[in-house]
Amino acid sequence: MLLKIINYTVRSIFIVIGIVMLTGLVELPPQYDGSFAVIVGIVFILFGIYRIIIYKSQSKRYNFDVETQEDNEENT
Repeated sequence: MLLKIINYTVRSIFIVIGIVMLTGLVELPPQYDGSFAVIVGIVFILFGIYRIIIYKSQSKRYNFDVETQEDNEENT
């Protein structure tokens, strides 16, 4: 259970970093313009969402495989 909490926390941090970059709370060096922060913020948000969805689907698939394997062992 602790690993699940850690996984979701780390993946959510990417989303939070993206939101922080989009809102402009992080000051970037002067060589970067505003569009850079917006693009990187969007990429971080999308990557965080993607990682959460992939983790959730992999977790469901693993649990389904384990349950199926246990059912097959019981029927044998």
